[in-house]
Amino acid sequence: MSVYVTVGSTGFDDLVKEVCTRSFLQSLAKRGFRKLCVQCGSSEDLFVPPRTESATFGIAIESFDYTSSPQRFIEQADLVICHAGTGSILEALHSRKPAIVVVNRRLMDDHQSEIAQELSARGYVVATEASGLTEAVANGSYSKLVPYPNADPQPIGEILDEETSL
Repeated sequence: MSVYVTVGSTGFDDLVKEVCTRSFLQSLAKRGFRKLCVQCGSSEDLFVPPRTESATFGIAIESFDYTSSPQRFIEQADLVICHAGTGSILEALHSRKPAIVVVNRRLMDDHQSEIAQELSARGYVVATEASGLTEAVANGSYSKLVPYPNADPQPIGEILDEETSL
C-alpha cells in the first residue's frame, strides 16, 4: 500500500518534518503501508527521513519538490495526506481516495481550518494539524470516510443553455 503526501505549490515545514519521524513511519508500517511518496515544495531541505530500512520500518521512501501532474501520484496512492489548501483537498476528494487533511495554522487568518473542519464533520476527510498526523494514521479513522459525491454537471449546462438562448 502507498501513501502520497503533498504540501502543494509552496512549503509546509511542520508537515514535511512530521512525515520524516520514526513514529510517523512506524504508524504507516503498522497500517500496512510500504511506500511513501512526498511532494515537499519549498520545504524539501527539511525532508530528512531515517537512512536505514530498519529505521524506516521497511517503507520505501521517495520525495521531490514539485510535479506538474499530481493526479498521477494521487491515483497510485491508497491514502492521500495533503495540506488543507482547497485545490489539494478537491484533488483528493475527486480521486475518491481516503484523505487526511493537515491544516497549516501559520498561514494568514487560519483560513484552512474552516473548510477542513467542515469536510471532516461531514465525514469526507480526516482533519488534523501536523502534530496530530501520526495519531490520525495510527487510529485508522481515514478508512471509515464517506466517499465525496460526484458533482452532476447537467444542471449547470441546462442553466447555461437556458440563459444563452434568451
